[in-house]
This record gives sequence, structure tokens and C-alpha cells, in this order.
Amino acid sequence: MKLSVMVSFIQSFGFFVATLILFAGVVIYGLFHLEEPNLVYWSIFGASALLFVTGLGVTLFRGFKDLIKDYRKHGNLFGFVYDLFASLKLAIFIMLLLGILSMLGSTYIQQLQPFEAYLDKFGPTKAVWFWKLWLNDVFHSWYYITLIVLLAVNLIVCSIKRLPRIWRQTFGSERVIKLDERAEKHLKPISVRIKDPKDIINLLVSKGFRVFKEEEGNRVYLFAEKGKYSRLGVYIVHIALLVIMAGALIDAIFGVRGFLPVPEGETSNIMLVGADDKRVKLPFAIHLKEFKIITYGDEAQEKGIRVAEAFKDAIASYRSKVEIINSGEKVAEGTVEVNEPFVFRSYRIFQASYGLTGGVREMGVVVVDKDKAQKDVREAIVGRFTVGSGKVTEFKDMLISVEKVVLNINNPQAGMQGQLAPAVVLKVLWKRKAYNIPVVYDPQITVMVYSEIKELEDFPYVFFMDGFSPQFYSGFQVSFHPGTNVIWLGSIVLVLGMMVAFYTVHRKVWVRIEGDTAKIAFYSHKFREEFRKSFLRELEEVHAHGQTAGGSAD
Repeated sequence: MKLSVMVSFIQSFGFFVATLILFAGVVIYGLFHLEEPNLVYWSIFGASALLFVTGLGVTLFRGFKDLIKDYRKHGNLFGFVYDLFASLKLAIFIMLLLGILSMLGSTYIQQLQPFEAYLDKFGPTKAVWFWKLWLNDVFHSWYYITLIVLLAVNLIVCSIKRLPRIWRQTFGSERVIKLDERAEKHLKPISVRIKDPKDIINLLVSKGFRVFKEEEGNRVYLFAEKGKYSRLGVYIVHIALLVIMAGALIDAIFGVRGFLPVPEGETSNIMLVGADDKRVKLPFAIHLKEFKIITYGDEAQEKGIRVAEAFKDAIASYRSKVEIINSGEKVAEGTVEVNEPFVFRSYRIFQASYGLTGGVREMGVVVVDKDKAQKDVREAIVGRFTVGSGKVTEFKDMLISVEKVVLNINNPQAGMQGQLAPAVVLKVLWKRKAYNIPVVYDPQITVMVYSEIKELEDFPYVFFMDGFSPQFYSGFQVSFHPGTNVIWLGSIVLVLGMMVAFYTVHRKVWVRIEGDTAKIAFYSHKFREEFRKSFLRELEEVHAHGQTAGGSAD
């Protein structure tokens, strides 16, 4: 007996589902939670794999037999495919696969990263397989989209197949039947004694029932019903799920997420998408008006609180002031901070990273006349101007721009990490002649460099650095989800459908009254026995002196 039960369980669909979940869990644990799988793990892996293969083999074998049987039964391909997509087992299997893939894509494998990132994190073998299986972009993969479509088709077919019967039972004329001798056979009423038929009607009305009454000779028939729309709750849920899946498909097909680096003071609309950095043009441009690194000291000053002296210069956050440019005009502006994205239309702009571009945001320059400097240094100062990367500055009869920047002439790599000892070469156009003018953080080095460049002998000025601010860039993560509003709509409808399905109950009561005897039959979509007992208990309270003529309330 026990052996037959075990064999029956192994052949069941539940065994296949259980082994699939077990095997997937073991694989995920080994891939992402174990640094080096040991003998114990491989033993568990082998056992779970054997169980899964057994469950899969049995399910495929039984499924193949059932498919052949169903095909012979229908005799046509359409009816066979229709019943196949109406299968609850198919829906469960698809949802399991979607759940596993969604967990991998949202929890374990960061999406849309360069191949090198997966290589560093998971090693060459795993990285290659993740890449080949599209797990680096699982939500846009062909198989994920296919599964969503299959689940939607399954849900539609299931709803179409079951809705006509539910509609007839709930809204059709067949639901209003007399509790005659023929109906008694399947409704199985109980008999109670009553004093006044109006008491039953009043009780039904007080409980929210709509009561229909019909008299036939010495008999009075009552039919009462309430909550019939609760039967449609599950279909409202189905519609909501279809709307949510439609939104997910719109996002999967038309949605995009990419990286947009914008140097300070500049504008860009070219986003890098995917691991291969595909260039995608946005329908608008982002202008980085200002970038600011916020220290704990700055944050404390803004909030009016104190911070320990040791931490006041540590970086707490970073902030970008941006403008949205469309057709050459500013259409929106705002601030992007860590965990506080800026939303423009259906686009969300996140502060993902920042760094130095290797350029200069603003540099002050003091201009000194070489000839006058030999007599009086103070009188030799001609004036002062500021210049930055990507800008052209006009000073007296000169046009000046930044030609080259080295953030640290002693250690360029340290300069890119913020340790500044800058040197800048300015391109100066004076009297139709171009000069490359060196400007170094140390005035003595500047003078020394000037003296070694013969091309500057006829140039009348020396430029000295007077303040230097490096140019930062903001790395924005831009995501476009055109299906977001559709998903929100589906979610609202889903809540409404669940409220209808769970908080309303379809109930019916049939009554036949002959003299002082009433036969009553009950139907309740949920909690049937509880409804039957509570109704009879309240009826007994109405007829405190009545007694049961036949049958029992229990």
C-alpha cells in the first residue's frame, strides 16, 4: 500500500514541481553562495538532479500520453491546442520559470553590466555561461518575453473556457429555479416549521439578499440571492494580470536603461546601453549645470546639526543640478541625488557615479606684462580672466581656450584620484598667431617653462595660475519604462478584483412554504456550511417556538 502511494506521488505533477524547486535552489546556492563546492554539496546536487530528472521524465511521459489521448479525443488540431493552453499545470510551470528567472535577474545577477564586470565577480566559466544564456539582460531576453506571452495566452484561454458556465450560473435564467420536487434531488433542502412566511423574507432582506417571490396554489416559492458579482472577482483579477503582463511586455520590448556620462557644464543626449555600450540617442538632452560633492560637514551645516571633526571632510553624498534641453530650449530642471532620482515624462534619471574628466571646470589666470615686470611687478599686472574646458574666453585682444590639462604633473594617475598639482596648456590666438601657453600651479615652474620655449619670445605676457577647479562628470543611470503606467493601472484593478473576490460571497437561498412548513436549500460560493448553520440559527431566533419537522441543521 505504501509503495503504491509512493509511486503515485512520483507520477504526480506535484512531485515534478517540488523537484524543480529543489534542484533550482541547489543550483542557485552552489553558484552564488559557495566559494568552492565541496563533496557534500556535490552529493546533494547529484541527488536533487536525479529527483528532478525522474520527475521531468515521468511528467513528460505522462504528458505525452495525455497529449495523444486529447488529440484523439478532439480529432482536430484547434481543439487540442485550445485545451493545452487551458491547462492549469502549464500555468504553474510557466509561473515557476518566470519566478526563478526574475529572482536571478533582480537578486543575483546585476543586469546590463560589461562582460568584464561578470568576469571579475563570477570568474570566466560562469561569466561566459551567463553571457550565452542572456542572464546579463534576462528581462529583455527572448525566452522571458516568450514565457510572458505564453502565460498571457494561458490566462486568456482559461478565462474564455470557464467564463460561460460561471456566467450562466450567476446571471442566466437557470439560476432562478423553483424548489420543487425535481430540484430537491440535487439541492437537498431541510425542513423547518414557521409561523409567518414574512419572517423568512424579512430575515433574508436584512442579510442583504434580493428576494423573488412566486405563489402557486397553496405553495409559496422564494428565491433569494446576493453577492453574485463576487464570481466575477477572479476574472477581474485575470484582466488585471493581463494588463500587468502587457505593461511588462511593453517595458521588455520598448523599455531601455543605460548610462549617460555628462561633464560639468556640458550637454549630452547619447546613452550607452547594454554590455556592448550600444549608443542610443535620447529624445532630449541633459545639461549638467552644477556638480557638488557633499561632505558630512556640508550636510551637517544644511541640517543645522553637529558632526565629529574626524568625519566632517568625508564624502556623504553627491548632487547634480540638471536641465532638460529639448529642441534647444530648457523644458525642465531639477536636482539628482543618490537615491533621489529626477523624473521627466517616463524617464527616471538616477545619480549612479561621478569622477574627474581630466579637464578644468574653472581656472583663474593672472596676466603679467613681461617688459613691465622687469621694472615694477605690481604695475606689470594687466588683468585677470577665467577659463574652462570647452569654453573660449576673450581677454583684451586675445582668444583663449584650454588645449591640454594634467591634473598632477608629478603623478598623472594620482591627479585623476583628486590629488592635484595641475599644469594647463592654453591655446591663445593673438594678432592672428597661435601660441601654446603653459600655466603651472607653481609660479616658479611657470617662469622656468616660459624661459625654455623659444616660440614665446615674442609673446608679451606671462600667465600665472590663480585658482584651479577640476572638471567633474556625473554618471547618470537613465531608465525608460513606457509600461509603468500600464502596470500601475493593472495593479489598481488587481486590488479591486481581489477585494471583490475575497470580501464578497455569492450566496443563494431557495424556500418552499406549505402551511407552517418551509423547506430551505442553500448555496454559498465560499464558507457554505458556516453560512447554512448561521442562517438556521438566526431563523430559530426568529421562530423561538418553532421546531424541526424534518432533517437537521447539522
